[in-house]
Amino acid sequence: MKNAPISRADAIEPEKVVAKFLSMYPNFADEMQKILDRIGEGLRYAIDSRKLEPQGKKVDVDAKFWDDLKDYARSLGAGLIGFAPVKEEYIFKGYRLHYDNGVVLGMEMDFDSIEEAPGGRAGLEAMRVYAELGTTTNKVADYLREKGYRAQACHPLGGQILYPAMAVSANLGEIGRQGLLISPEFGPRQRLSMIATEATPMPRVEHADFGIKEHCKKCAACMKACPGEAILAEPVMNENGTVTRIDYSKCLPQFYSYGGCSMCIKVCPFNRVEYEKLMAMKK
Repeated sequence: MKNAPISRADAIEPEKVVAKFLSMYPNFADEMQKILDRIGEGLRYAIDSRKLEPQGKKVDVDAKFWDDLKDYARSLGAGLIGFAPVKEEYIFKGYRLHYDNGVVLGMEMDFDSIEEAPGGRAGLEAMRVYAELGTTTNKVADYLREKGYRAQACHPLGGQILYPAMAVSANLGEIGRQGLLISPEFGPRQRLSMIATEATPMPRVEHADFGIKEHCKKCAACMKACPGEAILAEPVMNENGTVTRIDYSKCLPQFYSYGGCSMCIKVCPFNRVEYEKLMAMKK
């Protein structure tokens, strides 16, 4: 595959981020350790369970099948649920997904916590949602196995595929200037994950024009707020169709120095103003 995308998670050294976070915010040490333990458990289960055989007899895959799955995912805290075929060009170099269909999940981060970015509470919230969404992702994968279908959970932290691009394919939103998914529900304030599965056929997806990309072209709030000036003024189109929006040689030093950042999430208008109101202000 030409120019396979490089995982941002591969570039980040998690131990370095956590060590910096704990040195800056020792009062959050106990909470952070509990979250890290949950993340570790979730990652191990996602890896160990990827080749588990289905535990139940296959049921028919129809509209009700997917509606029931969405209801189950929502009961576990997922605020976004979408469906899209897995695209090979979105899979990170060195990784493999075993199944062709993707169930994309998103979970909201707390607004008040992100308001404290860059700071301990914002960093803790990002990690909390990684842990919570990881658990949800594994449970939805198990749900599919119970229905008779193989499934591979892709944990939100250090996943195997470009989650924002898959979320766009699933019609959950559009990519913002800062490279994050911006959804009408939560703006850029969510974490994403995915389950690859053999269950088919998937629901038909009707793609909407959310108007988010056009707004981002005129807005530079995240660029101005980025402490590392890492957000590119003009995105770079790669040969394989993916788009580079962030210069991580500038982003990561700031990310490490704060023990996490989230400034581009905090200042985004789609985080601060409801989607419908923001769209109405354009007219």
